[in-house]
Amino acid sequence: MVFGHSGCEKGRMSCASAIDFGTSNPRRNLPSAIGRKRGESNFVAAFQRGFTAARAGTGVGGRQFELAGYGIADFVWMEFGRQTTHGRHESVLTAFEMKLKDWRRALMQAYRYSYFADQAVVVLPNEVADRAERHLPTFQHMGVGLWSYDPKTEVIGKRYTPSATQARHPTARAQAIERISRKSDFRKIRK
Repeated sequence: MVFGHSGCEKGRMSCASAIDFGTSNPRRNLPSAIGRKRGESNFVAAFQRGFTAARAGTGVGGRQFELAGYGIADFVWMEFGRQTTHGRHESVLTAFEMKLKDWRRALMQAYRYSYFADQAVVVLPNEVADRAERHLPTFQHMGVGLWSYDPKTEVIGKRYTPSATQARHPTARAQAIERISRKSDFRKIRK
């Protein structure tokens, strides 16, 4: 699903947007009884709505972002022109992995995203995030963030957010930004 750019001026980069990356849904690979369960998909969609609403006008993002060799991130967000620690303005790419129960698996998947993303973050329901937070040194050591999200209250809890650094693999980052740029309505996205 592609969300419109209501209120945006063509060619400007101050619009929040959601991109359809055209990735096939991995749920189709599951047996039909399991594949119909939409809990995690609903969780991702609710998080995306809440996250993008709070950042209207600052970037572009989308669900099911696949970069060959690095997996499929549940959601990616590219924020335009954030000031870095070096005083330069550049886009910051964040990749999110969301799970309803298995925080360890989410951590491993999010770590793979850190090869193409400047930040990788695991998002879990509050009670699962409480259990995962007991292992916060592991998240910190791997450079992966830990957030919680409550779809009922729409509250995002940032328990640990790694500082935005460069992706572990600059070529993969460039490929990711190019893919996002091609899929967005913007002619040019700052790198």
